[in-house]
Amino acid sequence: MNKIYFATAIAFDKEMQDRIERHIKRRGNTWKTIEGYKNLVSLVKNDIDDTDAILFDCVTNFVSNYMLMDREIDWDNVDLSIVHEIEDKIEEETTNFLKFIKSKKCDCVFVTNEIGSGLVPDYPLGRYFRDICGRINQLIAKNSDEAYLAISGIKLKIK
Repeated sequence: MNKIYFATAIAFDKEMQDRIERHIKRRGNTWKTIEGYKNLVSLVKNDIDDTDAILFDCVTNFVSNYMLMDREIDWDNVDLSIVHEIEDKIEEETTNFLKFIKSKKCDCVFVTNEIGSGLVPDYPLGRYFRDICGRINQLIAKNSDEAYLAISGIKLKIK
Protein backbone atom coordinates (compact mmCIF):
# COMPACT_ATOMS: atom_id res chain seq x y z
CA MET A 1 0.00 0.00 0.00
CA ASN A 2 1.34 3.43 -0.96
CA LYS A 3 0.67 6.02 1.74
CA ILE A 4 1.28 9.73 2.05
CA TYR A 5 1.65 11.47 5.38
CA PHE A 6 0.68 15.08 4.69
CA ALA A 7 2.37 17.05 7.47
CA THR A 8 1.20 20.60 8.13
CA ALA A 9 3.16 21.30 11.33
CA ILE A 10 6.13 23.64 11.43
CA ALA A 11 8.86 23.16 14.05
CA PHE A 12 9.13 26.61 15.60
CA ASP A 13 10.72 25.37 18.80
CA LYS A 14 12.39 22.34 20.37
CA GLU A 15 9.14 20.94 21.74
CA MET A 16 7.52 20.91 18.30
CA GLN A 17 10.67 19.51 16.71
CA ASP A 18 10.53 16.67 19.26
CA ARG A 19 6.86 16.00 18.38
CA ILE A 20 7.69 15.87 14.69
CA GLU A 21 10.66 13.54 15.26
CA ARG A 22 8.45 11.22 17.35
CA HIS A 23 5.83 11.15 14.58
CA ILE A 24 8.46 10.29 11.99
CA LYS A 25 9.88 7.50 14.15
CA ARG A 26 6.43 6.11 15.02
CA ARG A 27 5.22 5.85 11.42
CA GLY A 28 8.47 4.36 10.11
CA ASN A 29 9.69 4.48 6.54
CA THR A 30 6.58 3.08 4.85
CA TRP A 31 5.08 6.55 4.36
CA LYS A 32 5.99 9.22 1.85
CA THR A 33 5.99 12.50 3.74
CA ILE A 34 4.79 15.71 2.12
CA GLU A 35 5.04 18.92 4.12
CA GLY A 36 3.13 22.14 3.63
CA TYR A 37 0.03 24.18 4.29
CA LYS A 38 -0.48 26.12 1.04
CA ASN A 39 -1.15 24.98 -2.50
CA LEU A 40 -2.17 21.57 -1.20
CA VAL A 41 -3.15 20.13 -4.58
CA SER A 42 0.17 21.05 -6.17
CA LEU A 43 2.02 19.36 -3.29
CA VAL A 44 0.36 15.96 -3.89
CA LYS A 45 -0.56 15.97 -7.58
CA ASN A 46 2.65 14.26 -8.74
CA ASP A 47 2.25 11.41 -6.24
CA ILE A 48 -1.52 10.97 -6.07
CA ASP A 49 -1.98 8.43 -8.87
CA ASP A 50 0.30 5.94 -7.08
CA THR A 51 -1.21 6.57 -3.64
CA ASP A 52 -3.80 4.46 -1.85
CA ALA A 53 -4.24 6.67 1.20
CA ILE A 54 -3.35 10.09 2.58
CA LEU A 55 -3.21 10.96 6.26
CA PHE A 56 -3.60 14.75 6.50
CA ASP A 57 -2.22 15.77 9.89
CA CYS A 58 -3.57 18.16 10.88
CA VAL A 59 -6.30 20.60 9.93
CA THR A 60 -5.77 22.89 12.94
CA ASN A 61 -2.06 23.31 12.11
CA PHE A 62 -3.02 24.00 8.49
CA VAL A 63 -5.46 26.71 9.60
CA SER A 64 -3.11 28.33 12.10
CA ASN A 65 -0.22 28.37 9.63
CA TYR A 66 -2.43 29.85 6.94
CA MET A 67 -3.62 32.54 9.36
CA LEU A 68 -0.22 33.48 10.77
CA MET A 69 2.63 32.67 8.41
CA ASP A 70 3.98 35.50 6.27
CA ARG A 71 1.53 38.00 7.76
CA GLU A 72 2.07 41.01 9.98
CA ILE A 73 -1.36 41.43 11.55
CA ASP A 74 -2.34 43.10 14.80
CA TRP A 75 -5.02 40.55 15.62
CA ASP A 76 -6.33 42.64 18.52
CA ASN A 77 -7.24 45.46 16.12
CA VAL A 78 -7.61 43.70 12.77
CA ASP A 79 -10.30 44.83 10.34
CA LEU A 80 -12.87 42.06 10.01
CA SER A 81 -12.62 42.20 6.23
CA ILE A 82 -9.05 40.85 6.55
CA VAL A 83 -10.23 38.00 8.79
CA HIS A 84 -12.96 37.14 6.26
CA GLU A 85 -10.48 37.29 3.38
CA ILE A 86 -8.12 34.89 5.16
CA GLU A 87 -10.96 32.51 6.00
CA ASP A 88 -12.17 32.61 2.39
CA LYS A 89 -8.67 31.64 1.21
CA ILE A 90 -8.52 28.76 3.72
CA GLU A 91 -11.96 27.57 2.62
CA GLU A 92 -10.97 27.81 -1.06
CA GLU A 93 -7.76 25.87 -0.41
CA THR A 94 -9.69 23.20 1.50
CA THR A 95 -12.46 22.93 -1.11
CA ASN A 96 -9.96 22.60 -3.95
CA PHE A 97 -8.10 19.86 -2.07
CA LEU A 98 -11.31 17.98 -1.27
CA LYS A 99 -12.47 18.12 -4.91
CA PHE A 100 -9.08 16.94 -6.11
CA ILE A 101 -8.97 14.03 -3.67
CA LYS A 102 -12.53 12.99 -4.56
CA SER A 103 -11.53 12.87 -8.24
CA LYS A 104 -8.83 10.29 -7.44
CA LYS A 105 -8.96 6.71 -6.22
CA CYS A 106 -7.13 7.29 -2.96
CA ASP A 107 -8.67 7.64 0.49
CA CYS A 108 -7.88 10.62 2.68
CA VAL A 109 -8.12 10.77 6.47
CA PHE A 110 -8.10 14.23 8.03
CA VAL A 111 -6.87 14.61 11.60
CA THR A 112 -8.18 17.68 13.37
CA ASN A 113 -8.89 18.99 16.84
CA GLU A 114 -12.29 19.82 18.28
CA ILE A 115 -11.44 23.17 19.80
CA GLY A 116 -14.96 24.54 20.10
CA SER A 117 -15.90 22.52 23.16
CA GLY A 118 -13.86 24.57 25.60
CA LEU A 119 -14.04 28.09 26.86
CA VAL A 120 -14.42 30.94 24.42
CA PRO A 121 -10.97 32.57 24.18
CA ASP A 122 -10.81 36.05 25.69
CA TYR A 123 -8.60 37.41 22.90
CA PRO A 124 -9.57 38.04 19.26
CA LEU A 125 -7.00 35.78 17.55
CA GLY A 126 -8.15 32.81 19.65
CA ARG A 127 -11.79 33.44 18.74
CA TYR A 128 -11.04 33.88 15.03
CA PHE A 129 -8.92 30.71 15.03
CA ARG A 130 -11.54 28.69 16.90
CA ASP A 131 -14.37 29.81 14.62
CA ILE A 132 -12.44 29.30 11.38
CA CYS A 133 -11.30 25.83 12.49
CA GLY A 134 -14.88 24.94 13.35
CA ARG A 135 -16.16 25.97 9.96
CA ILE A 136 -13.32 24.19 8.11
CA ASN A 137 -13.95 21.04 10.19
CA GLN A 138 -17.62 21.25 9.20
CA LEU A 139 -16.69 21.64 5.53
CA ILE A 140 -14.45 18.59 5.62
CA ALA A 141 -17.00 16.49 7.52
CA LYS A 142 -19.78 17.51 5.12
CA ASN A 143 -17.66 16.37 2.17
CA SER A 144 -16.50 13.13 3.80
CA ASP A 145 -18.07 9.71 3.64
CA GLU A 146 -17.39 9.11 7.33
CA ALA A 147 -16.50 11.22 10.37
CA TYR A 148 -15.32 10.12 13.80
CA LEU A 149 -14.73 11.83 17.11
CA ALA A 150 -12.06 10.31 19.33
CA ILE A 151 -12.34 10.79 23.07
CA SER A 152 -9.81 9.19 25.41
CA GLY A 153 -8.66 6.94 22.58
CA ILE A 154 -12.19 5.70 21.89
CA LYS A 155 -13.59 6.55 18.49
CA LEU A 156 -17.24 7.46 18.03
CA LYS A 157 -18.72 7.39 14.54
CA ILE A 158 -20.69 10.60 13.99
CA LYS A 159 -21.29 10.18 10.27
